[in-house]
Amino acid sequence: MFHLSNFIIWSIIGTGISSIAVQILTIREFLTQFHGNEITISLVLFSWLLLTGLGSLIAKPFARPSVTAYAILISLVALLPLPQLILIRGMRERIFIHGTSPGFYDIFLYIVILISFYCLLVGFVLPYALKVLQQRHYPFTSGHLYITDNIGDISGGLLFSFFLVYWVKPFVAIAVTSSLLILTAIMIQYTARRYALLVCTAFATSLFYAFSFNAGFETGTLVEQYGKILRYSESPYGRIVISKEGPQHTFWESGLPLYSDADIVNSEEKVHYPLSQLERVESVLLVSGGLGETLSEVSKYKPKRIDYVELDPHLTEVATELGFIRQTPGLRVINGDGRLYVKTTREKYDAVIVDLPEPDTFQINRFFTNEFFSLAKSILTRGGIFSFSLDYSPNYLSDIQREKLSSIYQTAKLHFEHVLILPGERAYFLCSDGELSPDIPARLALKSIRTSYVEGFYYGNVTRERIADLQSKLDRHAPINADFEPRIMSILFQEWFMKYGTSPKIFILILVALTLVYLIFLRREEYVLFSTGLTTMGMEMLIIFSFQVMYGYIYLKVGAIITAFLLGLLPGALVGNSQYGRTLGRLVVSEVILLCLLLVFFTWSSFFRGELPSFYFLAYGFLFSFFCGYQFPLVASIIGEKESPAAGCFAADLTGAAVGTLVTGTLLIPFWGIQAAIFFLILVKISSNILMLFCKEKGISS
Repeated sequence: MFHLSNFIIWSIIGTGISSIAVQILTIREFLTQFHGNEITISLVLFSWLLLTGLGSLIAKPFARPSVTAYAILISLVALLPLPQLILIRGMRERIFIHGTSPGFYDIFLYIVILISFYCLLVGFVLPYALKVLQQRHYPFTSGHLYITDNIGDISGGLLFSFFLVYWVKPFVAIAVTSSLLILTAIMIQYTARRYALLVCTAFATSLFYAFSFNAGFETGTLVEQYGKILRYSESPYGRIVISKEGPQHTFWESGLPLYSDADIVNSEEKVHYPLSQLERVESVLLVSGGLGETLSEVSKYKPKRIDYVELDPHLTEVATELGFIRQTPGLRVINGDGRLYVKTTREKYDAVIVDLPEPDTFQINRFFTNEFFSLAKSILTRGGIFSFSLDYSPNYLSDIQREKLSSIYQTAKLHFEHVLILPGERAYFLCSDGELSPDIPARLALKSIRTSYVEGFYYGNVTRERIADLQSKLDRHAPINADFEPRIMSILFQEWFMKYGTSPKIFILILVALTLVYLIFLRREEYVLFSTGLTTMGMEMLIIFSFQVMYGYIYLKVGAIITAFLLGLLPGALVGNSQYGRTLGRLVVSEVILLCLLLVFFTWSSFFRGELPSFYFLAYGFLFSFFCGYQFPLVASIIGEKESPAAGCFAADLTGAAVGTLVTGTLLIPFWGIQAAIFFLILVKISSNILMLFCKEKGISS
């Protein structure tokens, strides 16, 4: 027979399941709203973790908890995610000008405003649940709370990452992951005989499910962003939308326009600039960008084989069904990571054409690095050509754009004898060991290939003077863009800030100041959790980045890394919660182990960087998070349950995780590389080791 206390414990698990799924969905939603890169991801995670930690702190002074209040709170936690997602989708077009990309501070403020209430609520209910249980004299400690919450987090992560993301859309995913929490809220109200509240909750729940499972309603929430929607589907890799405005169709993926049937210019430039250089074209590799007229333009060269690699199978399926991918002789559509394919294929190609957005994310940057250029050259036939493009301003080349083009040019020159940049609608890089000609119309005339744009407008736009002027402005000493030192990302981040006349310096200074003020009021034991939360989130981002660079974006494996970090927390907390006596000494030992793990990763990333089986990444993440989970009940035990440590410990852990996410993902890796990031994490952990050793020498007992 279940009692009220049992339902409260199950509600803690339900909160974990719901909140982790809502967190992932919220990140994905903001990415589609702001064409997101790591800055957007970091801002969402930073805001989420910080606000949740603040919610935990707010719960600290509440000495007389109420079962009725708790039932209301968890009902709100269960039902609020749906209106939150609706607001994220709907408010953007009302606050920002349609079609524009807001700046750093606008995005940050928008994120904070829309998620603050939910995050504060989630942070508040966990320590509040503990107070309710303790008021009822139920034997439940801060360590038990941490363990129970982790069970919910792990369950939610597994449920969403390996099942829901493949089968359902966001609104249905919210309904499924909120179900346990809704059920426990209703049972608590029924057991506590709060019948009026029960009726209100049941009515709100019926509306919640009615709207969540209404596919037409969900599609309607996207109309303001995309206009008339012909098709809408979700995949693990992003949101696919096909919209229509007049006679024009636009193909969107995760908020970015991939293709428009009115954009013949891009199709002709990316195909004919490189292929016209070749005497004969027998095999072509397209890395993304195979929609619309692209394949038709390639087929004019009568190749025997066209291999088109696209990451998302949902995208190619929908595109084929609706005619965006044309049936072309010799065409083979390959679903998978483009870089991984280039690395593992045994095929040779006369041309490799990469058609990807700006390299302002770790995922895209991997296709513009020293290492990838080497891989691309290895699959080219003798005299073959490698081509890609970057955004730039045709009429004015800023210092940032000059730095970007120079870095990529110098990186390409390491592998190809000739690198020609053609200033078309984008800056097109043609790389080959054979001779390259800038006179594209003449080359096309020799092959008797007719075009709409290049044939009529090329000479007026891409003049020899513009080509020479662009080449003359390149910096021959620009830094090389590499996998583990993504110089281009830092340049593009600077370009993004300059575009809006803003700088992250003020934000960083405020963050540093507030963090220092917060640390002043922390207990020494809580600082350990702060530093561990910081290093754990920083380490998680570093491992995902390293794995992605080496093996490509394989969603299940990246999801497995995230899950490994979640899975390690639970057994660590269980072991830590079972320890008795010499608690401070065990905490010191765990600190030393975490520092050693950081040093191991630093050594590998600095001197080896060799490929490792994916098991090693998973095992490392599990081991690191094990000692993170191990520390929480130890610290709570040292402080003592009489001091109600749950709120302060949760706040310290979450705040540290927030700072670690922002500093590592937004500043250190993009601007200074992976070694700088891991070195920073080592310094943070050294500081907490020194503090613990100092405490031990002073004879602070457990």
